[in-house]
Amino acid sequence: MKIMGIDLAGKVDNPTGICILNADESRGYEMDMGTLYTDEEILGTIDRVQPSLIVIDAPLSLPKGRCCLEKECECAVGGHFRQSEREIRRYGSVLPLTFTGMKMLTLRGVGLASTLSGKFQLKETHPRTAGKMLNWENLEKDLENCFHLPPNPTEHELDAAIAALTGFFYINDCFLELGDEDEGTIILPKGKDCLEIIEKLKKPRKV
Repeated sequence: MKIMGIDLAGKVDNPTGICILNADESRGYEMDMGTLYTDEEILGTIDRVQPSLIVIDAPLSLPKGRCCLEKECECAVGGHFRQSEREIRRYGSVLPLTFTGMKMLTLRGVGLASTLSGKFQLKETHPRTAGKMLNWENLEKDLENCFHLPPNPTEHELDAAIAALTGFFYINDCFLELGDEDEGTIILPKGKDCLEIIEKLKKPRKV
């Protein structure tokens, strides 16, 4: 079983962090981390790795009733948030999908989801909120308590690692799923008790 976490950038010129959690009962668990840029690189890596689950830090759907995120469109009455964003605000802050940066990220995420739909299992998460659910205040230091991290991991690789771990918690039934399934949901760790599952994991290595 392989779980791939992706911290997607809104622009292809900006780094996208990835983390692949390999779960093999005979070898234990290990992580590979790295940085990609273009959609072609991301899709090529997914095709090579063939993950059982992909967890992405980016909106993968539009608010119900919206065909786009343009304020001039008639669909703008559909609002700036999905139900999942309204629910996640109980745990952490999120930006409206119509903000310029978020709009770019959302459209890229929706595009990737459309390409991957039906071929791979996809889930959406929010790593910073996921970290809060685990009572983690410093992602790098807290991850180092569980794994050997590569030298100087980027913030995007760390967020991708949290996304992959959230996918691991999802598979192990220690998760919350927020939002409307027909509109798009966000998964988070259920709480700090999920950390007991991490004790099974090996230390990651850099790719």
